Amino acid sequence: MHIHAPRIWRWLLALVILLSPTVTIPAQTTADREQQRQETERALEALREQIQSLQTNQQKNRSQLSNEQKALKEADIAINRSNQRLRATRKSLRESQQSLKNLKQREQRLNSDKRKQQQALAKQIRTAYMNGNQEYIKLLLNQEDPAKVARSVAYYDYLNKARAEKIATLKTTIRELNQVITEITAEENNLRELAERQQAENNNLTSLKNRRVRVVAQLEQQVTSNEQKLQEWQANELDLVSILDALKTQVAKIIPEQALEGLSQLGGKLNWPVVGKLRERFGVQRQNSTALWSGILITSDAGKEIQAIHHGRVVYSDYLRGFGLMTIIDHGDGYMSLYGHSEALFKSAGDWVEAGERIAMVGQTGGYPEPGLYFEIRHRSKAVNPMRFIASR
Repeated sequence: MHIHAPRIWRWLLALVILLSPTVTIPAQTTADREQQRQETERALEALREQIQSLQTNQQKNRSQLSNEQKALKEADIAINRSNQRLRATRKSLRESQQSLKNLKQREQRLNSDKRKQQQALAKQIRTAYMNGNQEYIKLLLNQEDPAKVARSVAYYDYLNKARAEKIATLKTTIRELNQVITEITAEENNLRELAERQQAENNNLTSLKNRRVRVVAQLEQQVTSNEQKLQEWQANELDLVSILDALKTQVAKIIPEQALEGLSQLGGKLNWPVVGKLRERFGVQRQNSTALWSGILITSDAGKEIQAIHHGRVVYSDYLRGFGLMTIIDHGDGYMSLYGHSEALFKSAGDWVEAGERIAMVGQTGGYPEPGLYFEIRHRSKAVNPMRFIASR
């Protein structure tokens, strides 16, 4: 029977630990964890500053950065922020609706309790009335046996106490019911305000998207020749590579080497990052150009969820010219996955993500004319065919 060598070593190590009482593994203290967290935060902040400086220099170096390009970036970023606000409002709306539902269910239970308590109390009052006001005194005077007298007194005390408890319980129920009704009114007002806020944000988002359409049309008029398009794509590619090189130098400081294992063993096993149709393939020549596609383009409906293909840590979540709003995830061993043209980004640099976790929303930022996802996998900054890793369908 063939046993993989690393597995043998793991078994031997486990055996040594079990048989050696002197072997101890020091636990990480709270101070150690806090120091590690602070170091990671400093590394992330340094990374952000380096990327920001790099992007500023890129803009300075590209003399062809036009007013339209600036306007496109501003529109895309504004749309992202609007989507974030809209997402937060929708979440609050769902929570408020659930809260209102719970309150109304509680109101129903309290009303039911109130009716039952009123009925029980009414029954006791009718019984007391039918027995007459003097029944208690007559019963005592007609009893010659002291034991019977004692039992009668205890019985009537019990009835009075029970009646008093029912009255107190009913008062509490009515008080709680009034409080719930007040809370329902407040929640209904909150719901109305949230609905109005959502409508206003929807209108704002529509206006921003219309503005972006106009800007993209102006850009298409500005860049007309194939040579200009090629120069633009090459410049975008250089910007991306410089960002990836910067990430490569910093990523070891924020991600322990043993935390991520890369993608080399996952060929053909990864899920698609979004539901859609494959529009452009890796390595195929771009239309009317000698440039080749470094990734794949998946057309999809605007607003569709974009999911991480594998466990990793977000190292970039920002705008990049030509690619729009982009998320880059490091998977270890030099592997990174890139998700461009997003309309909204849900993760920030430093966030850990799992396979299938929602990281962004499909859009058409960066000047692309229709909704879709531009997706790449890079190994040590070099583009590799994503279809080698994605499961066939």
